[in-house]
Amino acid sequence: MTLRERLRRRPPGYNYTIGRILAIYAGLMVTLLLAALDQTIVATALPKIVGDLGGITQYSWVFTAYMLTSTVTVPLYGKLGDVYGRKNLFLFAIVVFLLGSALCGASTSMTELVIFRAVQGIGAGGLFPLSLAVIGNIVPPRDRGKWQGLIGAVFAASSIIGPAVGGFIVDNASWRWVFLVNLPVGGLALIVISFVMPRRAPLTDHSIDWLGAGVLAGGVGALLLGLVWGGTQYPWGSVEVVGSFVAAVVLLAAFAVVEQRAREPILPFEILRNPIVAGSVACMALVGMAMFGTISYVPLFVQGVIGTSATSSGVVLTPLMLGAVTTSLLMGQLVSRTGRYRWNAILGPVVLTIGMVLLWRMSVTTTNAQAARNMVIAGIGIGSMMQVFVLSVQNAVPRAVIGSATALTQFGRQMGATLGVTIMGVLVNHGLPKGVGANELGTIHRLPESARVTLANAIRPAFFAAAAVSAVVWFIAVVFVKEQHLRRSLDEVSAADAAAGTPATAGIDSEP
Repeated sequence: MTLRERLRRRPPGYNYTIGRILAIYAGLMVTLLLAALDQTIVATALPKIVGDLGGITQYSWVFTAYMLTSTVTVPLYGKLGDVYGRKNLFLFAIVVFLLGSALCGASTSMTELVIFRAVQGIGAGGLFPLSLAVIGNIVPPRDRGKWQGLIGAVFAASSIIGPAVGGFIVDNASWRWVFLVNLPVGGLALIVISFVMPRRAPLTDHSIDWLGAGVLAGGVGALLLGLVWGGTQYPWGSVEVVGSFVAAVVLLAAFAVVEQRAREPILPFEILRNPIVAGSVACMALVGMAMFGTISYVPLFVQGVIGTSATSSGVVLTPLMLGAVTTSLLMGQLVSRTGRYRWNAILGPVVLTIGMVLLWRMSVTTTNAQAARNMVIAGIGIGSMMQVFVLSVQNAVPRAVIGSATALTQFGRQMGATLGVTIMGVLVNHGLPKGVGANELGTIHRLPESARVTLANAIRPAFFAAAAVSAVVWFIAVVFVKEQHLRRSLDEVSAADAAAGTPATAGIDSEP
């Protein structure tokens, strides 16, 4: 069979040819790589940016503004995609992201940069959940593991190459290219998606809960602000932090009331009655806590305690990310071949817990080789679970709400990541002597023996907390994430569709 014939072939159960799917997937991969790389590239370039624009007091807000807008817009993108289709919404998200990138590159002050990063985050909030939902509409659940595994690999690989790319740009060109480089590549993705992604007509009998979306955004924003501010910019007992948490409680309580009266809630709470969905979303949040909390403090331990010569976080995290990337690819293939995913959900937390326990046991006598081994094991655990919980949710819900359900998993992951980094930061700071911050210690390549011991003792409780969280993931997966038949065809009616009385073709995009 020639290459052209292979590309024109439409496998059983698919609605599109292999060539069409690969073209759509290429646009998704490029767009996701841009969004994922943005965070790590900016982290590497930010010291140079601050040196040029000034405004050191707004350093953290470059990340916070992006995180706030990208997190609170995830549920809205999911719901809008279910109602109006995903092609135009995806194009809108890319355009907003590229507009934010151009504005960031043209910033003349830190205040402008923070504002434009928020614009960037509004676009970025739709890229990941919409991409996974698109895959869910063009690839049958039985084969979805290998496709989503590749997306997870791209997301993890960005953590490896991002710092190197950022450092290269800063060293050889203006820092503005950290943002402007998004434009030509993103433009290419925009063109590809415009031509190859399927489109469907909006659903006329659906409504958008704009009030609920606004209240949810305010509540989540207040919660994230309190977590970001607490212990760093303001004391935990300060008016600013306590006020943020009080506002979050009030707004989220109001959101619960609004959703009870809404015709179609912005977050599909009804699907959480399905134990597979509820368990998978909880696991996604907890895995996010363990993963991103660990990523935040492994470089500090390796550089400050072990004293490795690596100065780039990407280099330090390479063993962990390589383990995650490789395992994600392999597990995606195995799930597609066997049609079974539960063993991933059960085995992954066990391996991750082992890796976290090994990280917890590290000390000043730990070698680089031992640290690399521990990170590889943790990475294998993360990689085996990267997409399995998304797959289990998509396979358990009616296709008419697959976008909202996918967005719910990503919303849980981002909230878990924020909580994980914050909680681990509190644990680390609690273990340090008064007046000494983790960031101050982390900037020193070679510490005295006593300082290395102090830093090791301060970080180890954070790794122990990650191990405990991983064990909880295992318990939830065993109890709630049950095996459910993975459909081989997009036209095959799932149990969720049958229970909801949903037609076989509901939610599937048609030809443009």
